[in-house]
Parts: sequence; structure tokens; C-alpha cells
Amino acid sequence: MVKTNPAHVLTDARARGLSWRQIVEALRALTESTSLDPQGRPWIEVAAQLAGYTTNQLRQAQRTYAAIEAFIREQDLPDHGLEWPMSNLEVISRIAKANPQRAERLLVSTSLISLRELSKLYSELKDDPNSQISAMSAGHSSARAFSENLHNALSGGQILHDLLAHDGKESTPSLKPWPGRYSFAHPDFVAAYHKDGVLRLAAFEGLRFFGDINLHAATKAAVKAAVEATFFDRYFWCLSEWTPIENLLGMRDQLGLTNVGILSTKSGIVELLSAPSGGPIPDRQNMLLQDQYLRKRLNVGADASA
Repeated sequence: MVKTNPAHVLTDARARGLSWRQIVEALRALTESTSLDPQGRPWIEVAAQLAGYTTNQLRQAQRTYAAIEAFIREQDLPDHGLEWPMSNLEVISRIAKANPQRAERLLVSTSLISLRELSKLYSELKDDPNSQISAMSAGHSSARAFSENLHNALSGGQILHDLLAHDGKESTPSLKPWPGRYSFAHPDFVAAYHKDGVLRLAAFEGLRFFGDINLHAATKAAVKAAVEATFFDRYFWCLSEWTPIENLLGMRDQLGLTNVGILSTKSGIVELLSAPSGGPIPDRQNMLLQDQYLRKRLNVGADASA
């Protein structure tokens, strides 16, 4: 049996009205061994030019098709739904996250429901307090509240001065959300201050754990800090009052994260549980301070020692 060349299948796919199932399967065959063509070009870009779609459209189709395909396989459903329009499948994939049983019924049916009806159904399901989407939304709201409470607690009173500005002549640091756009670090908050006349930055990472902190959660936080903390003079893990710290302490010491401290918040009050014992190792502070975008967003001078 002659195997169809996937590049030939994709050629003028949009103009020919080729089904998304055929497009995604051809793209999968094209990229199964390597992501680059013989000329070193990404296959996804080559496929987009051949098919007449954008790379974003192809990637979205790949994600949606893979999600629906996996759902059908896990629930042992018939696969005729894979022939439906990609826009319909995108909405069904979202419905599956909110109400898997409803998505099953949709995919078992041989009748294609209109995109308008599917969108209306999804809007109803995601607002249902018993749906998984609502549960995730509640989790996001809780995470925002934790972050806001942490910011308020760190910004109030003398806590930043006590943690960072040991010299009474220095001005009290101000806490700011992390301005972003830096490849190697993304804590929640940062404070700029001076130590011995030199500009320094302190990072604050909120660790919001449910119940007892487990080894996996502690490891994830420690690995993140092992890189990020090297760019700051001080790096603080900020925990809720009920979070045990034994695993975090052990990993911090094992990894030699000498500039990492641990804070706890209770009723809007911040308590220092474990202070940093030294500076960052290795010390990459200048790398961060040389980023002009970050300096501008943090409102600090152009000179790293300013």
C-alpha cells in the first residue's frame, strides 16, 4: 500500500476544504520524527504555507484535536466526532472540562449541534456552581486573595524596613508587583533598597499550599528558588500561618540557598521564621540590575550602584 505524502495532503488544504482531521493527522505524520524540514525550517511553518492557514490556527487545531481524541479514548466513545468542524470541537473540549458527562453525550450523538448552541451550553455550564470550571475559578479567586493579602501584609508597618533597611539612615523600601519580562526570575513581589550605598533587590515568593506541605510541593519551590534567588540580595518564601516549614528548611540548607528566608503571615502580620544567612550563591545580581526595562519599571536609576 502506497503511503500518502503528508506534504501533498496539506497542499492547498484550505482551498480544497480538507477536513481538520485530515489536516491534523497529516501534520502529525509530518512532524513525528523531527520538528524541522531538511532545510532546517520548522515543519509547522512549512505546513502553514502549504495549507493556507496560520501557524496559530494549526497549533490550536493540534491541541484541540489531541484533547478530544484523548477524551474519546479515555471514555471509550465512538470517534465520528473527530470529523466535526474544529470550532465545534474547541467548545466541546471546554465543555468536557466543566462537565465531562455532558461532553460524552455530545460526542456519542451522531447529530452535529450548531456552534451557537454549543457556546450557549458552555456558558450555562461554566456558571454552574457544581461544575469543574467553577471550582477552578474559585481556586483562582482564592489565589488572588492570597496574593492581595500578602501584598497588604508586607506593605504595612515596618516589616520591609526591619527585613531590609538595617541602617536607619536608609529610606524604607516599597513593595511592587514583579514587572515581569525576565527569563530567569518571576517572583510575586520585589522591593528595591540600598545596602552600604549599593542598590539591592529583594524578592518575595508567595507559597500557597493546601493542607500539609508535601515533598513534591517543597521540591518545586526549592528548585525554582535555586535559580531565582541568585538574582536577588534577599529572597523570601512567604507562607500562610498553618504551613509547616520542615521540608522547605531542609531543602534550602541542602541546596545552600543562603540568601533565602522564610516568612509567615497571620491576621495581616508578617513574622520572620528563618532569616537568610548570607548572600546569593552564585551572585547574579548585576545581570538583573543591568536590565533597563526592569530598572525603569522599578523606578531605579540607570547606574547599578545608584
